Amino acid sequence: MEKTAAEVLAQVEKDRGIVPGAFRQAAELDPGALAAFHGAYMHAMGESSALTEREKQLILIAVDAAVYFHYGCKFHMEEAMRAGASVDEITSALRLAGLVVGYHAPLSAYPLLRDVLDAED
Repeated sequence: MEKTAAEVLAQVEKDRGIVPGAFRQAAELDPGALAAFHGAYMHAMGESSALTEREKQLILIAVDAAVYFHYGCKFHMEEAMRAGASVDEITSALRLAGLVVGYHAPLSAYPLLRDVLDAED
């Protein structure tokens, strides 16, 4: 039996300590897909990873920027900073994304970083 939206969101909050905003709509519309994504996310981000939380977040920033997933990019910028990443490390990750898909990727992500930094002030 498929989990309900409330059950999926409760699991996300238990595992991650936070429920990203878009997950509420995803759970309402397609709880099974969100549950599957969350399981894959937890497997990749789990404690068995050889990468630090900061490193994982920087990689996710670059990947999200490369595919223009602005919501995810901004979310992972916030998470990277919580994990101790510097602005220089985040902009370095964005530059790497730009090598793959072109400078427009970091260019579109810089305003997101500005928003994150402004929210901290």
